[in-house]
Amino acid sequence: MAPPEYERGWKDVVLVRRNQTVRLVARFDQPAGKDHPFMYHCHILEHEDNGMMGQFTVA
Repeated sequence: MAPPEYERGWKDVVLVRRNQTVRLVARFDQPAGKDHPFMYHCHILEHEDNGMMGQFTVA
């Protein structure tokens, strides 16, 4: 299913509803190593506190 028009284009925030799976394409053209990794997180504080926040690197 294609996303609605307002959800198309490059974003740094993705809406994921309950029981929904989202696929995304990301561009990693900036360096991110162990000293300066990329991060991801949910914008709901309780979710961040319960594991929906993390860091990653791209090789």
